[in-house]
Amino acid sequence: MSSGKSLQVTKYALHRYNITQPIDFDVALNYSGVLMAIAGADGQLADAELQWYIDEQELLFVDPQEYIEAIHQFDWKNVNLEELLNRISYRFPINFCRTILYQAIKMSRADGSYHEKEKAAVAKAAEILGIERSVVITLESVADLEESTEQLRLALFETEV
Repeated sequence: MSSGKSLQVTKYALHRYNITQPIDFDVALNYSGVLMAIAGADGQLADAELQWYIDEQELLFVDPQEYIEAIHQFDWKNVNLEELLNRISYRFPINFCRTILYQAIKMSRADGSYHEKEKAAVAKAAEILGIERSVVITLESVADLEESTEQLRLALFETEV
């Protein structure tokens, strides 16, 4: 059952993910649970992984503090991926299935390591969502490219990489 609360989106949400309307608070929390369970599939949810996600939420939503507190309290260790993925329904112009996999990959890599168990959890989520393996490989490649591009940009600006 939904609490009826929603998260108002920022211009960054429109620019980055083409999100144009408020997001149901409970749907967003379930989405977060999936990401935390995947990033924690290696046995721990690293501080850098959680921080990557929190930073993203602060950019996506107007005044997300209540939501961020709920994320911190979410019991990600006991998540049933299939059950949770089946409870998520986003209604805006974005491919939700690919987006959640993309963010799971980005979050899992935020600690500098994309562990085999995290990759397996992404693959399991993709299977549940009906996403082909080639799409997962493409999403992983996009994450690689983004990281390389960021390092290249910083190197060009003569900053420490």
